[in-house]
Amino acid sequence: MRPLDRPDDRHQGVLEVLVQAGYALRRSDIEEALSQIATSLVAAFCEYCSIAVAVDGVERFEFSVERGALDPRAAGAATIVEPLSDGRNTLGKITCRRASQEFDDVVRQAIRLMAIQLSVALAHQIAIQREHRVADRLQRALLPEHLPVLGGSEFFAAYRPASGEAEVGGDWFDAFVLPGDRIGISVGDVAGHGLEAAVIMGEVRQAIRASAIGTSSPAEVLERANRIVALNDSVGMVTAIFGYYIPETSRLVYAVAGHPPPLLVLPRTVRRLPSGGLPLGCAPAIGTSDWTFTLPADAALLFYTDGMIENERDPISGERRLCEVARSLLGENSPPCADPATAVQDGVFGEAANRDDAAVLLLRRSKPVESYVFSAVPVVAPIARSIVEREIRDLDIEPQRRFDLVIAVGEAVANAVEHAYRDAPPGLVHLRIDRDGRQLIATIEDFGHWRPFARSEERGRGIELMHACMDSVQIRSTRGSTQILLKAQLAS
Repeated sequence: MRPLDRPDDRHQGVLEVLVQAGYALRRSDIEEALSQIATSLVAAFCEYCSIAVAVDGVERFEFSVERGALDPRAAGAATIVEPLSDGRNTLGKITCRRASQEFDDVVRQAIRLMAIQLSVALAHQIAIQREHRVADRLQRALLPEHLPVLGGSEFFAAYRPASGEAEVGGDWFDAFVLPGDRIGISVGDVAGHGLEAAVIMGEVRQAIRASAIGTSSPAEVLERANRIVALNDSVGMVTAIFGYYIPETSRLVYAVAGHPPPLLVLPRTVRRLPSGGLPLGCAPAIGTSDWTFTLPADAALLFYTDGMIENERDPISGERRLCEVARSLLGENSPPCADPATAVQDGVFGEAANRDDAAVLLLRRSKPVESYVFSAVPVVAPIARSIVEREIRDLDIEPQRRFDLVIAVGEAVANAVEHAYRDAPPGLVHLRIDRDGRQLIATIEDFGHWRPFARSEERGRGIELMHACMDSVQIRSTRGSTQILLKAQLAS
């Protein structure tokens, strides 16, 4: 006699099987859970068990499991068939068979309870799938079908939904044409997941679009959007970045509301640009600032959501990984790529499943730039050096002379960043490189107020280094600006 065929053990065995089924149904993999349940039923009550699930329609859900040694077609076997239903639709059935004897009422009740448990779990899984698909479709419908077509610049975008069925989030990217030959750019992420996050994403994205009209300050756009978000108590927290890009000058002015900073991908390096500000919905004012950067030729700007860097729950190493992938795919000597945004996502995740939604918006510049404007922050000095390297790469200049030019411009920009806006918020630094016959002229200009120069041990040797590297160094100071002109004679 099998253990659960003894009357004294029957009820205890039924409870154990039902408890095990309850634990199994807590698994995220429902098919694996049903396999475990079928195995338990065969061990306790029957010699053959099959669980078949088939749901038609948008929420397609179909699989079956079979356990046991008994031939399901054996004649004369006792059989129990319990339907699986959500109350409106048939979801499948449980079939149990045994050859030795009829099933008694205890076993029948146990299998019936099992069918109810399975029906509830399946209905829950189907509802999750339905919400996932609706949210995913809504999210994709709200993302732009086409990105603006620019002369000398290109937009690329990629959106990758979370791998989990219930993990559709509120990530977005957007690029749209505005009056004044400007392109509005926004990327953001709504806290939370599911249909509600996708709906909120649409509201915030439209609020940013509406706020972008009638102002030239991205910080003001985000402050306006923050006030709109504050009107809806259900919105919660939203991180975002918004900017204006002017294709003619390749100038980007942007502001950040608690969002990961954009990455500037240069031919040989990747630079993390400034960020800041509180997320939308956290406070009456988010305290963000405008930042200005010119996108050089042969460079790219990468905007992204935190799903790109937090897949392993370590955003620092995630950002490092993203920089490595961007440099290998978009930097100097990288292979041609028709869809670099998708390539970046594939490079970051590889074969791994992404736990959160991930969006990428990439702006790549190919047309030469006449002059450059940057916010006066330390990262500008290495950016300026990279620009000079590209500007002189086709000139017939000795290696030492190239090195001198790069060093001198970097020092001039670093001095402007350090000294021009010492007691004020960072202003702007202009950089222009011209060729006048056999002379190369680099002009670095700021609009701050330098302290009078006095030689001391505390001050660096930037100006002395410029004089050592260049044939001529001129510093022109007025009430409103300071210009540094660096001149170098080129080979005949």
